[in-house]
Amino acid sequence: MKNAKKFISLYEDKTDESFQKWGYYYPPKTWDEFYAWENDTFEKYLADKEDDIKKTKSYVSLLDTTNDFGFYLAFQQPNYELLNNVLYQTSRQKLLNSGMTASGTDHCNVLLNVFDAFACNDFGVIDAFLPKALSPAKGQFYTQITVNLLKVLYYKDASLKTDSLQKAEKFLSKKVTRWEKYVVLYFVALINQDSTEASICLQELCAAYQKMQHALGKLDNKMVKCFAAEIHGMYRFARVIDIELFEKIAYPEHPCFWEKFEVWQQKNKFPKGVLFYKRPQAMDYMNKLFEADLPTVTLHSPYADKKIIVKDVENFTRTLTENVKSRQQKFVDNPH
Repeated sequence: MKNAKKFISLYEDKTDESFQKWGYYYPPKTWDEFYAWENDTFEKYLADKEDDIKKTKSYVSLLDTTNDFGFYLAFQQPNYELLNNVLYQTSRQKLLNSGMTASGTDHCNVLLNVFDAFACNDFGVIDAFLPKALSPAKGQFYTQITVNLLKVLYYKDASLKTDSLQKAEKFLSKKVTRWEKYVVLYFVALINQDSTEASICLQELCAAYQKMQHALGKLDNKMVKCFAAEIHGMYRFARVIDIELFEKIAYPEHPCFWEKFEVWQQKNKFPKGVLFYKRPQAMDYMNKLFEADLPTVTLHSPYADKKIIVKDVENFTRTLTENVKSRQQKFVDNPH
């Protein structure tokens, strides 16, 4: 596949550039380089962590080498089962990190990471990160408009439908980016059960994806554009809410959307991803963080004199840490 080869070439350019500047390869190109980088990170920043809350935050934020290396491995063959599992591990890590990182916004800022999770059929993240119990998003960003539409579909909440569609219409009457426009229109099309419009939106989104700034570095930005995981996720979401509608939606024809990955998904009955890499015993706390039950995102207003509603990141971190302990205790009580 042309884009897989392009990604690999860009990735290797990045590692070579790192070596020329700093004297080491990053991101790694081999498992030995990967292990060396992880072990160095662990020894420097994690080995002596004793406070459980700090330990949870630090492990998730620092042990992120898989985010690049996993895709590099999957694209070399390409191996679609491995790709599905890489998507699971990387999207789950990003979501956990987002849940613990203050952003000054509500829960809707995780939308793109949620779409990544959809690409490996990990739809349970909706209940945790976009829970039904939270009130409809009141902001005017496309992420908030889209989350309201998504909740109408996923939770089959007819009471939200009229207001959510009205907010979407108002949003679309403004000057917005091509990406924002067609993300919102795609979810409106799903609500209207319009497979033709949904297909058009996916095609437009592929073109818009190439115009977006995805990452800080020039090479990073080019690498991300090789494979639009978020668009695969949006496409796959349609299957969860209406299989008949899903089967009528056409694949977008664009190099960033990998039709062979979707053929593999269908042939293998759309499996949910699993961890593609488990850490050794010294770093097993990271494995436990992935295995633990996901906390449900909550909101709060931390400023008495301001009406600002944001994610309660401390509650998320505390609950995740407690869930890890609970899982560890269950294993002690019943090791088999």
